[in-house]
Amino acid sequence: MSAVFKEPNFMLIDLTDNVWVNTLIPSANHAALRCGFAGYPVNPRWSAAKFKAWKTGRQWREALARGEMAVRSHDSMLVPVSELHEDSLEEKEAKASDSKPVASSNHSWFKFPLKPKQILAAFHAVS
Repeated sequence: MSAVFKEPNFMLIDLTDNVWVNTLIPSANHAALRCGFAGYPVNPRWSAAKFKAWKTGRQWREALARGEMAVRSHDSMLVPVSELHEDSLEEKEAKASDSKPVASSNHSWFKFPLKPKQILAAFHAVS
């Protein structure tokens, strides 16, 4: 019997108006994640999954305040600082070389001219 491995389904969610993040947290718990990131207190009626999402949001907010995470300027994504430095190094290398930039595994070379909220608004207007 062969084992079937599913790739994780990351979802792009907005934590605030100007901060986006990719997460595996189910959509039912996104409100609790946003509450934790915004600094709201925990709701005592929440399930364990929602409490964990709230705690994750709070940890992201604290990491952002400590400087361990940052918001990228070109796409407003919340990322670890180490990933932010990797992206800037890749951009410098791409500018230094005259050839086309090489595609990386994190697809940082693919940039939208629009902000994610504008894309989502256009999608919702069509559907």
